[in-house]
Amino acid sequence: MKIILKYILVNVKERKARSVVMMLSILLSSALLFVSFCIGASYESAQRKMAIGMAGSATVSVSPADGTRPISPDEIPDLESTGQKVKVLKSAALYHEKGYYETVDLIGAELDELNKINPPRLADGGQISDFTGRQIILPDRFTSKYHIEKGDTVTLQVNQKPVAFTVSEIAAYDTVFLRHTRGATALIPYSALMEILGGEGGGSEILLEPAAGISTEELLYDLHENLAAEKYQVAQIVDEIQIEAGARQKSMPFFLISFFALTMSVFIIYSSYKVITLDRLPSIGTFRSIGATEKAVTGILLLESVLYGSVGGLLGIPAGMFALKLILRGLGKSLTEGIEIPVVMPVPVILLSFLVALAVSILSAWIPVRRASRLSVKDVVMGMVEERVVPKRFLMTAGVVLFILSVILPHLAEGNMLYLAGGISIVGMIASTIIIIPLVVDGLAACLEQLYGLIFKNEGRIAARNMKANKNTVQNITLLFISISAVIVISVVGDFVSTYITDVFRDAELQGFADGEVDQEFVEQVKQMNGVKTILPLYVFKNEIKGEGDMFTRVEATDDLEAYSAMFGLNYTAKDMEKKAAAAFEKERTVILSEDCLKEKGVKIDDIITLAKDGVEKDYRVAGSFKSRATDVEAVVPSNYAVSDFHADSYGFLAYTAQDADAVMVQIRDLFADRPNWSRTVEEFNEDALSTVSAFLKPMHSMTYFILLLAAVGVINNLLINYIQKRRTIAMYKSIGLSHRQNVSIMLIEGFTSGVIGAAIAAGVSYLEIKTVFLVAGPKITMAPELELSMFFASGAMGIAVTLAGTFIPIFKSRRMKLVEEIRYE
Repeated sequence: MKIILKYILVNVKERKARSVVMMLSILLSSALLFVSFCIGASYESAQRKMAIGMAGSATVSVSPADGTRPISPDEIPDLESTGQKVKVLKSAALYHEKGYYETVDLIGAELDELNKINPPRLADGGQISDFTGRQIILPDRFTSKYHIEKGDTVTLQVNQKPVAFTVSEIAAYDTVFLRHTRGATALIPYSALMEILGGEGGGSEILLEPAAGISTEELLYDLHENLAAEKYQVAQIVDEIQIEAGARQKSMPFFLISFFALTMSVFIIYSSYKVITLDRLPSIGTFRSIGATEKAVTGILLLESVLYGSVGGLLGIPAGMFALKLILRGLGKSLTEGIEIPVVMPVPVILLSFLVALAVSILSAWIPVRRASRLSVKDVVMGMVEERVVPKRFLMTAGVVLFILSVILPHLAEGNMLYLAGGISIVGMIASTIIIIPLVVDGLAACLEQLYGLIFKNEGRIAARNMKANKNTVQNITLLFISISAVIVISVVGDFVSTYITDVFRDAELQGFADGEVDQEFVEQVKQMNGVKTILPLYVFKNEIKGEGDMFTRVEATDDLEAYSAMFGLNYTAKDMEKKAAAAFEKERTVILSEDCLKEKGVKIDDIITLAKDGVEKDYRVAGSFKSRATDVEAVVPSNYAVSDFHADSYGFLAYTAQDADAVMVQIRDLFADRPNWSRTVEEFNEDALSTVSAFLKPMHSMTYFILLLAAVGVINNLLINYIQKRRTIAMYKSIGLSHRQNVSIMLIEGFTSGVIGAAIAAGVSYLEIKTVFLVAGPKITMAPELELSMFFASGAMGIAVTLAGTFIPIFKSRRMKLVEEIRYE
């Protein structure tokens, strides 16, 4: 065993450059995989922390079912499953400074009780003391924004009355101060908030911590059994399933990038081992001659791949940790919530990343190693290693047919089959391109030989001839094709997502909206606000009305269809459909459906459908169909019939336009007071969406550069292999007068041409891949991506630069070449 290990180490030492390249490819792959796993875990940790927020170690909340009365901890029975009980009182407030309004959610709690489940953490690391009276603790992000210091007096509007507080402490943006929306959360003494609200005791909700050894599910079960559903609402604070689903969604793009990286690593290691086995044929012949079995020879050669995988995997973990910290640095601050995303590196992820690196190295080397070890002793000794050759005509025909079928397939699919067809199409385009590339390169090399002869003289002719039937050149172009097309597709799709998400209200007139239950008096108060131009109140039915037996997810009712269409930018299926539908809305029971809903229900314009709610069934005529990016409503009906048929008594949504949408929004939020609502101006919505989307697209774009780096590693590896295989030819050229300058010209021409071919193929195929992606997504979106030539040129230029940079390594090695030794080689 000691001799075998020494043999392996000597081989690694003698081929330092190639060994470093293979280890580097594994290092980058394992680092990318590690980052992909950890980003999901880190995001999940941050979301769990955000979801816990005020609750801390409490996992269940109990509140009055009607939300109109206070609740006391004494109402919760003392069960074996219950631990700490904390009473919390809540109220909404408004902060105003220099024309700017900001929502402040007040939390009143007994500090000694709150400390048992979720002690607030101060920014200076100190302890809270003497927290009584009209004192307030504000988060540092709020105080730094408005230049508020400890000891200052701040005035808040509570129930439309000014209340002055003294800033007792400044807290870190953590624990009870975390929030999902704009604004701030403030902590004041329970007695002070109770006095301000004029209450007599109790709280808005009771937070419950499970007893030791009791799960949240067990506590929920006991509470449901002991508390009347008509009087109490029992809820789990943290939805673990939703958090895990969100983490998977955020980490999916990174796993796709890791897939590209692992594929390229397999490609690099496989091609390297094909050369390694050829180099080792004399050693393999010696081993077999002295009695080594096929299994023993395979084991010896695979041990070297184990070494590459182990070293690359072990170095890839710290490299991944460093990359993860860079990617997550400041990511949380760019999110709307402003929460910092912690770096989470689970031990199983570390082990899995290492094992994947090891497996990739071993499996990539297996085929060439196994093929070499199974050769007969006679063939090995005589160097008779022939590969099976597939006819070029068959390859070209198969590749072209597969490519054409892959492009056509999505156009033939419909409905849910589009997604499957799209995935198969993209994989098929990549696979067929890889099949065709060798034949394309040979054909171009023959054409370029004449052209380069005219431009670059003999150096150009030699460079073109060197590319013909050169597997290393083909592998370089293939690596460039995979990496450049991946970068182009990821960049275009990422940029489109940013544009699409932040341009939802592009065709809509509304400037702000309030999603919450309001009455006619509320609507009149909004109408009287200074600067309000138009206001559109809507009745909303969520999963309440059935149409043809199936439940509508959302139905809205309006008394002005034309205003509704303008507010939400409805695009009607036919040109005159809007006017006809608006006229019908005033006279009869009519409904307009979204185009998706129209297809799902299997109905047509002017068909009669039955709408039903709580046993009431009414026939409505389908007056039109539409698409809209600004709303997800499935059906719109007239308000007067929504009231008479389905007993609508309060509005559920309010849209408006105004001279100053922000000022109106602040007043609307103040009107809602403690009532639940989700109110935003369009500008706020777009800013929130952009910050969230950009925050997660930024690290994804960063990881695309890892793909280019991995491509550079593969290109260098192939160029080194190419140099090893041709060094004797180069030495012979030099011996008959080839200068170093001419040799450099030949290598640079080869590198530049490979880069251009790879970039051109990548641009063409990625264009078709992008078209396929948006063909599949087309039914769900109403805008197409803007493809800029600059993106394709920039990605292609990077690929060419990578190839030219990699060319300098064989140039450097050829400069130090000793002609006599190389000519005598073999």
